[in-house]
Amino acid sequence: MTSTLLTDRPGFTPMIARLVGMMTYTRETTLEAVQGWTVEELDLIPDGHANSAGMLLAHMAAVERIYQLISDGHPDPDSALEAHYLPGLNLGEQGRAELRGRPLRHYLEELARVRAGTLELLGSRDDAWLDEPLPFWGSTGNRHFMWFHVFEDEINHRGQLRLLRRHQPGLQGLGLTGAWLEPLADGRGVRCRTVFEGSPAAQAGLKTGDEIVAIDGVDVQGTYFHELRLGAAPGVSSTFTVRRGDGTQDVTVTRVARPG
Repeated sequence: MTSTLLTDRPGFTPMIARLVGMMTYTRETTLEAVQGWTVEELDLIPDGHANSAGMLLAHMAAVERIYQLISDGHPDPDSALEAHYLPGLNLGEQGRAELRGRPLRHYLEELARVRAGTLELLGSRDDAWLDEPLPFWGSTGNRHFMWFHVFEDEINHRGQLRLLRRHQPGLQGLGLTGAWLEPLADGRGVRCRTVFEGSPAAQAGLKTGDEIVAIDGVDVQGTYFHELRLGAAPGVSSTFTVRRGDGTQDVTVTRVARPG
């Protein structure tokens, strides 16, 4: 569960811990924006747009990777950047030609790999390293600004993802269950974070804290949470198999139209 409390974190010095908290929240909202998207949806470049969603996700991974190299003092980060990141970093024609036909899992795993490297780097450094004045963009900056820029860039492109969503017919007019679902600690599986009072989920008997092991008979315990297509139109029902105590129980929730 992503925390909205920016505070100390085990393994990080205080300022770095708060930076990591902001990056973690940003990433969670990015992944929510592409929850369950198909290859076709990830590849779509509507009129008036320069990039597909897949290109933007690849760009986020590439930017974070090159800033690992920059902030760690590599003398030539552009040359050191691994070749498979270049289409995402450069975007444009190269990105449009090469970043196609890849399922959401590909981007999820790439983003997770890069983030693991970032956390390893930040966990090995301290706040003095983060604050140290350095030449940057023709002026003076510090690593704190560099890493702010990484998630600032992600937030900007998350906005583009949300605009692309408006061009996806299968993502329009979705119904409401009234359950806020989230991944388990390792990013796989599903847990019910909150069930809102009076909602279809509450009326059906879904409970806050329920671990969902299957949806409509399909085991989701080993699935990346953000791969799951959880939305559907009003009136569509889903059966959630939840683990309670030593057994499981099926809870069927019918979506309703969203207010307004």
